[in-house]
Parts: sequence; C-alpha cells; structure tokens
Amino acid sequence: MISIENLSVRYRDEFALEQVTAQIQKGELLAVVGPNGAGKSTLLKTIMDQIKPHTGHIDLAQSRLSDIAYLPQSSQIDKQFPITVREFVAGGAWRRLSFWRAFNRKENVRIYSALETVGLLGMEERQISALSGGQFQRMLFARMLVQDADILLLDEPFNAIDAQTIEDLMKVIERCQQAGKTVIAVIHDLALVQRYFPQVMLLATQMIAKGDAHQVLSTDNLIRAGYQHLAHLPADSTLLSKTA
Repeated sequence: MISIENLSVRYRDEFALEQVTAQIQKGELLAVVGPNGAGKSTLLKTIMDQIKPHTGHIDLAQSRLSDIAYLPQSSQIDKQFPITVREFVAGGAWRRLSFWRAFNRKENVRIYSALETVGLLGMEERQISALSGGQFQRMLFARMLVQDADILLLDEPFNAIDAQTIEDLMKVIERCQQAGKTVIAVIHDLALVQRYFPQVMLLATQMIAKGDAHQVLSTDNLIRAGYQHLAHLPADSTLLSKTA
C-alpha cells in the first residue's frame, strides 16, 4: 500500500498539491486525472522522491524506491541520443546489474521477451531516433517491463500515439496489474479512463475524490475539479453514463 498523508508540494509561492491524503492499495489499477496544472505529474514525481514535499509525507509501506518503475512523458527524453532500441530497453536492468556487470542469459531473455511483448521484436538494433511516436512509446514500456518493479508509475503514457498502440499497451498494463503489480497512470483522456481503469483519483491541486470510477467521475466532481464544459449536465449524472 502507498499511503499519502496531508501532502503539499509548492513551486515558489504556489501550491502544486495541497493537503492531499489517499490510500493506494497493492494491485490497484489507478488513473490519476484532472485539468492542466492539477498536480498529477507532481504527485508521481513526489512518490519517486524526485520532489520533496512542503508538508506531509508518502509512506511506501514495505516497498522501496527500487521497487518502483517510472515511465516519464516521452517529451522528456532526448530522442536524438545515439542509442539503439536494445540498449535503451536494457537500461531497465541497471538496478540489478549496475554498470559493471555483464548481461547474462537470463537478462537477455528478459530484454527480448519485453521487446516481443510490446511488438518491437526485430527492431532492437534500430536507433531510437528512427522510431515513430507509437514505436517510441512501446520501447518505453519494454524498458519498464525489464525493470520488473512492483509499482508502475506512468506519466501520460498515451499522448499523441495511435489507437492500436494504445490498445496494445493497455493490454500490457492489464497483464501487469493481473500479475499483482500496482499501476498508477496519469491520463488526460477521460473516455480512455472510463474504458480501462476501475479506480480513479481526481485532482485539482487538492483531492476532489478517489475511488470507483463511476462514483469519482460524476459531473459534480468534474465541475469541482475545473471541467466547466460539463456544467450543463445534471449534478448527479456521471461522465460514464453520458458517454457510454
């Protein structure tokens, strides 16, 4: 379980997160949603200990930071760096092997299995600069699979990629969750959330709601979070019922 207690994070004079409290159970498949500037990516980075809280804390229970795999937004990665797909994916094993130990047969099997799972087998010697947007995202997922962590943090994993890649990578996420991993993903597309994610955390700097997707994605909650274009809907309706 990940326990978030009265968490506040500030950038200069403004709160990115303010007094957020939540419990994330082991094995949850959780979407973190909210408008731009709601603190979604900040939450993931704080869980990763990349950002220090202003107040409050996050308790990973029995887990450690080494038990977490973080998939950043693809825009944060230098796509022109001269490295092959295989070399990039192999980076997921560094915490087990460090820079000094050679890759053994077991690790190589893990790398090629991950490439096959995401549909990139046969492209391992291609430079990452030659990949399409969807292929690049598949590569990020393969690296995450090689890391084999218990907690997966995904920051906007489906931005600007094709529908088939989204479908394929959601199957990867679902298999990870079925294997007992905890998956926390920042997602902008609420229709995608309603289709795949049973649990939702709705943020707008403060916590609006967390729980079952049908309850969290009510029109009232979404308006409170800043989705004003839904204001014409009845307050007791849900996004799910309106878009089914």
